[in-house]
Parts: sequence; structure tokens; C-alpha cells
Amino acid sequence: MKKFFMAILIVIAIFIFGCASNHYERTENLMGTVVTLKAEGYESKAAIDESFDKIFELVENVRRDIKNLNDSAGNNKFIKITPEVFEMLELAKKYSELTNGAFDVTVGASIDLWRTARKNKILPSDEEIIIAKNLSGYQHLHLNKSDNSAMIDTAGIKINLGGIGKGYGADIARKIFIQHKITDGLIDFGTSTIFAFGKKKIGLKNPRADNDILEIIELENSALSTSGDYEQFFILNGRRYHHIINPKTGMPVENNIVAVSVIVENNIENCLTVADILSTSIFVLGKENCSEILPDNSTVKIIYSK
Repeated sequence: MKKFFMAILIVIAIFIFGCASNHYERTENLMGTVVTLKAEGYESKAAIDESFDKIFELVENVRRDIKNLNDSAGNNKFIKITPEVFEMLELAKKYSELTNGAFDVTVGASIDLWRTARKNKILPSDEEIIIAKNLSGYQHLHLNKSDNSAMIDTAGIKINLGGIGKGYGADIARKIFIQHKITDGLIDFGTSTIFAFGKKKIGLKNPRADNDILEIIELENSALSTSGDYEQFFILNGRRYHHIINPKTGMPVENNIVAVSVIVENNIENCLTVADILSTSIFVLGKENCSEILPDNSTVKIIYSK
């Protein structure tokens, strides 16, 4: 009888601690934001730890490959890059063409110029803006799929993956979660790029008021990406200068849009990457000019300034 009760207690203990161990979450500072991964399931820890390993690896590959590519601009030589970075550039070029350059990863010179302006709170000169704007154009990026190599044909043009990197990193985690049979979890890249496994209530923040939620949406097995003018900016003489650049002008976008949120269903390949690209593209162009490239069943929410 004693052995019987001991066996029951052991079974109960295994059940209790087994259930407790099904939930796992981890937070890291990555890609200029706070990344939090949460999962339920027997393989939750393995899924999350593997995801972070792969994302850290991606960050290092991007840093190295993009530096090498930018440094070699104008040398007329193809540079071999890792498959993941090549795929990012492939997707970036595809959507650059679809948006007629409203989304463009070659605006690195303009992004650097306005980053310095934000830091010093001093506007660049008209000449500096024109020079940086002219050092862009996705047509100058050439890709060779046969050996995962790339070339920038003009010196001074710089790749910047800020409008696609979080989405691609989140997609890496999403695919690993699926491999580990995670059906309940959350991939959260600083609240701007999110994927919900199962149903999750997500609050869309008020871009002009801290801790104020404009709307709560139910996200289910879908990707959400938000782009806005409210995180990286400075105000000078009553005018807001933010980090989202219009490649056509070399200036921060000005069209009365404060934020754009895009929801993309998980049946779209690389849904988080696509959502990330689209939120930036729509911020630049407006929804009416992007309707043809929106996936079926996608949802777009735009917050306009008053």
C-alpha cells in the first residue's frame, strides 16, 4: 500500500512539474529592440532557445555581409553572402520593384544622414540631402542566385535592412516554433513586429500618448507589423523629423500618417517579413497606392495625424 501511494505521489509530481515546465519565455535585446518569445508545449524551451541562437547568428551575418557589400560598392565585384541575407535582399528587391521604389533598402546614405541629424538636432543642408538621395536606387543592387552573391554597382550607395530585418528575424522564430509543434505562443519584436500562435489580444498603442491604447485587436495565427513616426524622431521649429525616409525625396515622409499596422495571415510565405515591408511601404505611399500588392485577407489600419 505504501508503494502504491508513493507511486501516486510520483505521478502527481511529474504531472505538476511537467505542466509547469510546458511554459517558457525569454527576452533579449536584439536588432535595436526588446525581443520576447513565449511558448507553451513540451518543446517550448528548445523552440525559444534555438530561435534566439538563429536570430543572433542572423544579426552577425547581416552585420558582416552588409558591411562587406557596402564597402565593395562600385568595385564591380560580386560578394558572396549567407543564404539568409541573400533571401532578405531578394525579398527587398522584389518589393522595391512592386512599390516602384517606395520601399528601397539602398537608402542607407539618407538614413545615416538623418540619424546624425536626430542625434545632433541639426538639419542637414539641402545639398547634403540631394547628395544622399542620389546615392540610392534598388536598380543598383544586383543579385546572383547561383552562388548567393550580390553587388552594388555605384560607390557610396549603402544597403540598410531596417525595414525588413525584424520581420525576417521574427519569421526565423516562427518557422522554428512550427518545427517544434508550438501552437500557443507569441513572437514579439518590440511590439512593432508580432506573431501570435493561437488567439492573442494585442493592443495598438496611441502614437501620441504613452500608455494609451487606441484599439485592442484579436490576432490569431497571424503576423502584425507597425511602422510609425513616434519612436525615432526629433522636433525642430514645430516640425517632426523621423526615421522613415521617402526614397524619392531623401526626406522623412510627410503625408499626415502617424502609424500603419498591417496584419498578414500565416498562409503567406514569410508573412512577418512581408508585413514588415508593407507597413513601411504603406507609410510612404498610403494604402490606396499599395492595394495591388496587399495579400488576400490582409488588414491595414492607418492612424492619421489630426
